[in-house]
Parts: sequence; C-alpha cells; structure tokens
Amino acid sequence: MRIVTWNVLGLTGYPRDVAPATIDVPGSETNCAHFACVFGGLDADVIALQEGVTHPIARDIAGRLGRHLATFPSPINWPGHVLSRYPIVESRTFSHAVDNDAVPRFSRTAGAALLQVSESHQLWVVCVHLHPGDVDLRILEGDLLKKRLEQLSQVCENTVVLGDFNCDVSEAVHQHLCDLGFTNVMEAVGGGLQLTMDTDGVKPWKIDHIYVSSDLAGSLVSAAVIREPGFRTDPPRPAGTWDHSDHLPVRTDVEWP
Repeated sequence: MRIVTWNVLGLTGYPRDVAPATIDVPGSETNCAHFACVFGGLDADVIALQEGVTHPIARDIAGRLGRHLATFPSPINWPGHVLSRYPIVESRTFSHAVDNDAVPRFSRTAGAALLQVSESHQLWVVCVHLHPGDVDLRILEGDLLKKRLEQLSQVCENTVVLGDFNCDVSEAVHQHLCDLGFTNVMEAVGGGLQLTMDTDGVKPWKIDHIYVSSDLAGSLVSAAVIREPGFRTDPPRPAGTWDHSDHLPVRTDVEWP
C-alpha cells in the first residue's frame, strides 16, 4: 500500500502569480486535468490533501482518477480530502467551530476516513492541517487530536495520521502521537526527517508528516519526500517556472494487509 500526504496550496500552483498562466484557475478543465495527471503519477493507493478545494472540484478530480473521495470542510477556507482506491465506509469531520472561540480549533481542517482495505481489514486515515502561527492553538489542536484518536481506536486500531502539522517534531502534538504508539515513517524508514517545504521562494521547513499506529509500524517498507522536477525548483528560479505547490509530498509504502 502506498500512502501520500500533500499540502496542495488550493491547486493554484506556486508561485501563484505565475502558474495560472499555464494551468488556469482551480475547477477549470485545464486545472483539473493537470492535477489529476499529477496525482495519478504519484501511483498512490491513498492520497491525503490539505489546503484543498471545494468538494465539487475534488469530486471531478477523483472521478478522473477512479478514486473514492472524502472531503473534510474547513471552518475558514482550507478544506482537506482523502482520495482512496479502497471504498470509504464512513468519514468524520473534526474541524468545526466552537462557540466563543476567537479562532476555530482545526481552523484549517481535520477529519478521518475509514477505508475498507480488504474483506477483513479496515484503516482509519486521519488528515490534519494544524494552525500555522498560533502555538497555543496548536497545543489545543494536539490535545483534541489525541482524544479523537482514542475514540477512533475503539472502532479500528489500524490508523494513519498524516498532513501539514505546521510545526516540527518538538511540539506537543508529536509527543501525543508517540505516547499513543505512533511511528513517524520518515524517522523509521526514510533516513530521517527531511525538508517538506524546500523550493525557491519559501522558508525551508520540516512540517509535513505521516505517522502509523503501532500495529502497522512493523510493515513499513520505505518513506520519502518527493523532490522530482515539477515539485520543487532550486534558486534562482528561472523566469516563468512554477511548482505544483509550495509544499512537497511525503510518501510511504506499507506491506499491509
């Protein structure tokens, strides 16, 4: 099984003022065809997207790929999606507004899709996009994520948590995952953490991660950050060139079930 997580910058391309001249606006035929080709080229069984698009646009792309789709709305403007070769049994949205919160918790997106991988095997795919600037809010989000994972484990213990954490592994949310027995795939089989924002014009960060639950950790085969042409550009950026996003996809292969 191949699993990918990727913050796709709303399918606008990066830099946003260059890419639309080639791929048009999200939802257009040119744009949907382009990103369906890019996603298909990842050859993944499961793709989790952050900073996505409206459900109709995501459904168009999923249809082109022959994939099942779960969309997790955002209380502000950054929905998430799971594209899956496997049927989706149910989905749950965690990113909702709470009365009297100045900024909604999981203001970007968070949700879980339960996949029917085989007749006797199910898998939770938990897609998260944490707040980029407010450390205290990320602590709250981490606490809530831990509670949700504990609840999900009562339905199915096989779980992948992945997405744009907007923080390095020193923050509390990562410790929560370790305490619950999750393994960071890059640390386990990817040669260590690598930059996931690493193209000309952006600040380098290691903020996109894939974690697997303890029952899946022994089945990990490999992990990598995808750095091929089209995904990143070395400085100085040649005039007119652009990347699919300002983030890089993270991929893992699991020999399961």
